[in-house]
Amino acid sequence: SILVLVVKGDRACLGRKASWPTGRYSTLAGFVELGETLEEAVVREVYEEVGLRIRRDSLRYVASQPWLFPSSLLVGFIAEADNSQLSIDKKELEDAGWY
Repeated sequence: SILVLVVKGDRACLGRKASWPTGRYSTLAGFVELGETLEEAVVREVYEEVGLRIRRDSLRYVASQPWLFPSSLLVGFIAEADNSQLSIDKKELEDAGWY
C-alpha cells in the first residue's frame, strides 16, 4: 500500500471518506496493483482519487511500516502536484481540499 502527502507550495491536499468521523481528513492512499511499481501506484492513485498530476521528479520516499490489515507494507511518499484543481472521485472520497 502507498500513502502520499501531495503538496503545492505551502499547501497539502487531504481527503476524507464518507465513513470517517466528521472533520477527519487524511493524506491520500491506495493499493499497489500487480506489476506496478510503488511510484506508478502513487501517480495513479493521486490521479484517480483527486485528479491531480504529480511531478515524478518531486516524488520522495519518506518511510515504511508494516500494516496489519490487510497484511501489507505501507510505504509513505511526498510529491508535488503539477496543478491545484481537484476532480474528486466520489466513489473513493467524500471530500478533498487544500489545507
